[in-house]
Amino acid sequence: MKRGAFQLSLSFIIIVVFAVIVLSLSIAWIQDLFGTITQLTFSVTEVAEQELLDRLASGDSRVGMAAPDVSAWNRGETGSYSVGVKNIHSDKDITFSMNVYLEEIGGELAGKNAEAYANAARKWLTFSSSVFVESSGSSLSRVVIKPPTNVERGIYMFRVVVCDASSCTNLDSPNLYGSQQFTLEIKG
Repeated sequence: MKRGAFQLSLSFIIIVVFAVIVLSLSIAWIQDLFGTITQLTFSVTEVAEQELLDRLASGDSRVGMAAPDVSAWNRGETGSYSVGVKNIHSDKDITFSMNVYLEEIGGELAGKNAEAYANAARKWLTFSSSVFVESSGSSLSRVVIKPPTNVERGIYMFRVVVCDASSCTNLDSPNLYGSQQFTLEIKG
């Protein structure tokens, strides 16, 4: 009788250990799946990007933006905007240079120096510094914005500048091709 009880308890222990391993792997897989899904809180839709390309093709604007319809972000939320660039030259393909920088601050940050926040805000941004556009065509580039969870509340106004030269820093850049501005209001 004791041998049977020992075999039963050994089988039970093996089943429990196997169940814990399967549960751990399942939890890791689910966290990875939902981490990928929730990576971007706000994102531009394909429809908005296509509308941007259509506006660029039919209008006089050289640079445009498509942004999610969100005015206020909570700390730690991540979003992406699309920058569209139109090549007005029909005879050559061009690689444009692009930069995004903090231009002004406001709201609860009003009266503070924007320069003091510029380096920190630059770390929020992920974007390509160049955009290739075929002759007479348009192209899109994404700007991913991820303010940290400890960012100060307020209004942050960013400027996207595009130049038809190898370097582009701000509105005073030589060979400035176009620019756009976008604003984020960071709330609690």
